Amino acid sequence: MLKEHQYIFKRVNMAVDLGVAVLAVLVSHGLRNAVLAPYFLPDLLRHPARLSDYAYLLVLVPLVVVATLSYNGYYASQRARSMGDSLRAIVGAALVATLAGALVGFLLSPSHGVALSAAGSLGQRTSRGVIALLPVVLVLLLWLKTWAVRRILMWLRQRGRNWRSLLLVGSGETLRHFVHLVRSHPFWGFRIEGIIDDSGREALQVMGIPVVGRLGDLIPRIEKQPVDEVVFVPSAVSLGDLTPLLESCEEMGVRTRLPLNFFRHSIARPILEDFEGFPVVTYSPTREMSLALMFKYVFDRVAAAVALVLLSPVFVLAALAVKLTSQSWSDPIFYCQIRCGLNGRPFRLWKFRSMVVDADKLLDKLRAHNEMQGPVFKMKSDPRITPVGRFLRKTSIDELPQLWNVLRGDMSLVGPRPPIPAEVEKYDRWQRRRLSMRPGITCLWQVSGRNQIGFDEWMRLDLEYIDNWSLWLDFKILLRTIYVVATGYGAM
Repeated sequence: MLKEHQYIFKRVNMAVDLGVAVLAVLVSHGLRNAVLAPYFLPDLLRHPARLSDYAYLLVLVPLVVVATLSYNGYYASQRARSMGDSLRAIVGAALVATLAGALVGFLLSPSHGVALSAAGSLGQRTSRGVIALLPVVLVLLLWLKTWAVRRILMWLRQRGRNWRSLLLVGSGETLRHFVHLVRSHPFWGFRIEGIIDDSGREALQVMGIPVVGRLGDLIPRIEKQPVDEVVFVPSAVSLGDLTPLLESCEEMGVRTRLPLNFFRHSIARPILEDFEGFPVVTYSPTREMSLALMFKYVFDRVAAAVALVLLSPVFVLAALAVKLTSQSWSDPIFYCQIRCGLNGRPFRLWKFRSMVVDADKLLDKLRAHNEMQGPVFKMKSDPRITPVGRFLRKTSIDELPQLWNVLRGDMSLVGPRPPIPAEVEKYDRWQRRRLSMRPGITCLWQVSGRNQIGFDEWMRLDLEYIDNWSLWLDFKILLRTIYVVATGYGAM
């Protein structure tokens, strides 16, 4: 019966969304003619739009919306789905449907050779105003419908309908945490019928829920008093000991759930993956690939290529300055150093040489004058820096060859600065997480004081960047970098 209800609900939900999408097209058409054209864009939208010119949207948009929502799992069980997850699926479906409508309208327009002559001339002229309004109207209507469905389901559950009964297997804090989680989310529609104690140490009740037996009592309990699901939250037995119980539940056709919180993760996000039928839970402490992250990497390489061309005169002048002030004509223009990149992989970082040749060999003699805490070495009046090198560092021109590293994919425009292997060897464990993101030419540390802040604060800023990364944050750092470079703030 439960599966029948879920099957019916899913298809009714799809049918309603088809209608909502049709309504969104009609509302967008009405708003375009009655509001947008006369009051906001009278010069641009002079003539009334005819629905017959883009009637194809009434079919295309609903089909694309439902297909995209289905692909994103929107029609799966609504119990544990948050409103945030639903909103992301809705926005994605609205954008895909709008892009599909605009593309088909472009292809069907007479000026592009695929016009279909029929009553109403399909695709004769797709209104730009309708295309602009459509995603907004779609998101609003689908969001309103989702909210209404949640309210209806909540109303039904408050009246004792549409519940799923649970039997919990476990003990200790993990069990109590799950009970609290279920009780704090009544929309999920779960009712805990009892607890199977896997430790033998629990009392007769746990948080008001009766303890109905031990592990050996699980299967007889299900046979006598059926439940919809069994949730395993073990703390006193291994997964190997639970395998026979899981297999018995599977044999009986009872749904089981096994939480993935094998440890109290505060940074990593669990992701369930499938390796040809072999399920694996992945705990990822870094951001997964997304459209925004892909845009960042593409933008990095395009911007680096453009910058290398536009700044080529600066490269020539800097190279001449380094060469003409060198002690020997054979002294190199560029300085190459092994740095640690993404996940600690070594790569060759390039700079304009700002120090005397073989400066690394003189470092041990100067360590007593280090002005930075931690494993890094910074010295304001470093005698190894040449006069030209001091200017290059002050203006950050010495960093420009790293655009080549960005073009190669070793680095990004914005990201934690790449350390040398000797520094990484001295890192505390928590500091190594800064290697989990591709290093950059500029970062929060460089625009927050650079050498004027301590090492631990530097590390904290890098982790703050990783945890809160966004395209907008990168943009702000790039803008602040321009100011820092122009003023030389914090440079040594």
